[in-house]
Amino acid sequence: SGCGTTPTIVTRKAALVIFAPLCAALRATRAVLCALKSLGHRMPAPVRRQSGGASWPEPPLLNAWISKAQSARALLQLHAQHGERMDAMHLGNLWNKLGRHLKWQTASGEMGDSLAGLAAATQSQLEAHGCHRPDILANIAHGAAQAMGADATAARGLFDAIARAAADACAKPRCEPRHLANLAWAFATASQPQPALFDRIAAASAPLLGGSFNAQEIGMLAWAFARPERRDAEHISMSPHISPYHEAQMRSPALCVSRLALEEARVRR
Repeated sequence: SGCGTTPTIVTRKAALVIFAPLCAALRATRAVLCALKSLGHRMPAPVRRQSGGASWPEPPLLNAWISKAQSARALLQLHAQHGERMDAMHLGNLWNKLGRHLKWQTASGEMGDSLAGLAAATQSQLEAHGCHRPDILANIAHGAAQAMGADATAARGLFDAIARAAADACAKPRCEPRHLANLAWAFATASQPQPALFDRIAAASAPLLGGSFNAQEIGMLAWAFARPERRDAEHISMSPHISPYHEAQMRSPALCVSRLALEEARVRR
């Protein structure tokens, strides 16, 4: 029986000799990872330093601050502090969040002035550097239409700059149905007549109306083209699946949305 137990004892001792250092290494690695994780929570925000002592956040960090801002005032404060460092991506994110916070509210006084300053700064950014990303342009337009409300008509320069950039962006493969719908809705909501842009949106939307748009996007697109200033059936009839509407029907956005959505649903069957 003694001969039978010796190999087992030897095997266990060998396993301990082999695996003990490995277990110790794993415990040490775990301790290091935990320490790094704990240190990460206390690390200062990464900044890029400039000679003279001035500093500013790196672009990804600035974008994260915009995304996490809890109010319209906080967003406008970020722009006041770091606006010179914001590119089109930052401004698209900023306008998108502002639109959600200020949805159909009237901004007056200091906030109204800050919005006007942001609109002017965004216009300057687009005119100086342009923008070829339809998602960013749609975010700026949609957010500005919501955030500025009735004052959006006063931001004609901003919407002109968006329209010039979006005219080319609409034709790019990266331009999705939601971007087209948001652009059309924003310009119609802000009462910004841009015939050339709507022509581009119509041309880009026509091949996609067979099923690429969801119901909400179809509704936004139809409502935008059915606005009183756009009662031209040639734009509404952007697909062979959708017959032109009568002038009386085009005066009713709700009826236009319903007809277009129902027709789209029928085509999808």
